[in-house]
Amino acid sequence: MKKLTLILALMLPLTIFSQNIVNTTPENKNAILEEFTGIYCVFCPDGHYIAQNLKYSYPNDLFLLNLHTGGYATPSSPNDPNFIIPENDSIADLSNLAGYPAGTVNRYQFPMTQGGGTAMSRGDWADAVQDIISQPSYLNIGILAEHDTLTDYINITTEVYYTDSLPVDGFGFQPINYLNIILTQDSVLGPQTGGSQYNPGAIVPGPWQPTYSHQHMVREYITGQWGVPLNNTLVYPGDLFTNTFTYAIPNNINDIIFDINNIKVVAFVTENQLGDIITGTGCDVTYPTPPPSSVFELLPTIKDNIIYDIYGRVVNNIKKHTLYIKNQQKFIVR
Repeated sequence: MKKLTLILALMLPLTIFSQNIVNTTPENKNAILEEFTGIYCVFCPDGHYIAQNLKYSYPNDLFLLNLHTGGYATPSSPNDPNFIIPENDSIADLSNLAGYPAGTVNRYQFPMTQGGGTAMSRGDWADAVQDIISQPSYLNIGILAEHDTLTDYINITTEVYYTDSLPVDGFGFQPINYLNIILTQDSVLGPQTGGSQYNPGAIVPGPWQPTYSHQHMVREYITGQWGVPLNNTLVYPGDLFTNTFTYAIPNNINDIIFDINNIKVVAFVTENQLGDIITGTGCDVTYPTPPPSSVFELLPTIKDNIIYDIYGRVVNNIKKHTLYIKNQQKFIVR
């Protein structure tokens, strides 16, 4: 059962003095590759291999989202996992994909796309990525995600800074930009047809024959199916929008363990709700900044029967496999 997502969003243009995680220098676009895949798709592991090599080539300019969707992803055996989440199907439908594996790059309609939509065969992804990252972007996006171990929440902050004006249509209107935040998970074990042949490096020990380590798997859409509106007023160069979101970490989604240690966050901004992705970014989930060393020095000297975590915060509900301090003693709950 999926826990409810609590979203606390502040979407206001702020002065540049407020920003600290986004670059204010004009940049080119980053690429977002949404790859449509499934555990019974024979050639999908080749798509995974191609996408991962592109990521190696453009580590800071390309971010990967693997969407399990369609008939190839629907479990045919009770022992096989269900990696599908509903939002994936809607994005696949929007792309007009005609075969698997397929992928969109920034949801842009390139000449080589399938069926007149945005989905492309795997052989076209490299050219599309190179095209996108060579284009200037009129906004930059920065992101920070922290795991609050006390509440077991992920706290996400995004900053969107406009380095140029938004395009204006023939009626003088600017588009509404939508902010999308997505959680992905690496190293999710499951079956994969064609894995041994087309991506043998992903084969690991496990209960399936073979067992495949799935990467970049989309697990949750923090901002919903198509994101949340970023600007509801005219936007000018120098405008900054800061947004915060809080996500309660579930134990599992579709009975697939949600492993916080393998979670990454991808954020991107679209032009209108169903339009192209302008640019995006991503980050790992980190932990809050440790307190000054003086706090570490003070805690072991306190004998007050109160349990503290390693950040000096009072703990009311202790959890297993976590380090605490009480009455000058460090301990871990087993």
